[in-house]
Amino acid sequence: MWDGVAAELSESFSLIMPDNRGMGRSVTKRPPRTLSDLAVDLLELLDALQLERCHVLGISLGGMIAQYLAVQHPSRIDKLVLVSTAHHFAPYLRAMGQLIGHALRYFPRDVFDGTVEVLGSSPRFIDTNPHWIPEKICTARTERVSRGAVARQLMCLAASEVAHIEYRIKSPTLIMIGEQDALIPGCYGREIERDIPGSELVEIPNCGHNPFIEQPEAALPIITQFLNRRDPQTTKLKPPSATSLSSQNESLAAEQPAV
Repeated sequence: MWDGVAAELSESFSLIMPDNRGMGRSVTKRPPRTLSDLAVDLLELLDALQLERCHVLGISLGGMIAQYLAVQHPSRIDKLVLVSTAHHFAPYLRAMGQLIGHALRYFPRDVFDGTVEVLGSSPRFIDTNPHWIPEKICTARTERVSRGAVARQLMCLAASEVAHIEYRIKSPTLIMIGEQDALIPGCYGREIERDIPGSELVEIPNCGHNPFIEQPEAALPIITQFLNRRDPQTTKLKPPSATSLSSQNESLAAEQPAV
């Protein structure tokens, strides 16, 4: 999720990009049972690196884990960025999780990977990048996480509810949502904004679940401005306009055949 933006972010910040327990190159002696377990992993990583405080950015499931860390260990968080995420497992999200779980269990893996990409992408992104999903499926074959590991992440989600714990986040918080996110619709980001005093919300127009893939040119400047900003009262975040993004997308699409 971060590969496309890590290089640019690293120009301004030192990055720590852990894989969740049992995912990627992280090994596990015992499987995680809840999102709180995964938040504890982050806390232990900070301790091992001797970092007292840091900014925390989380997207989707990572955003939920980041909220657990912020609620349970607020002294370790400087600023918090929550992208395409929620703080409670509402009936819509539970139904979406069950759909993905059944697809994981019963679909051929290529079909499952393609299904998740369709659900997570905006129509405009797929229409202007028709080779994206087939290419992602091919890439996934060489970097594929086991069905069991993915299932354990879904079970952690189903067994957790950030809103069930005492939900109090005091860190300066930016919430970013995609206008056309079907996996975790933007209404859940607006609920987070309501429940975190002083938080700021930015919606990326014509964007699906992952703005770092679909519209990094819109998302990254906002995040960098938020993390570098000292006085939120004098410097307001500037959300992207649909007109400017539309012209950028059309320019990129026009240039694609020449690449």
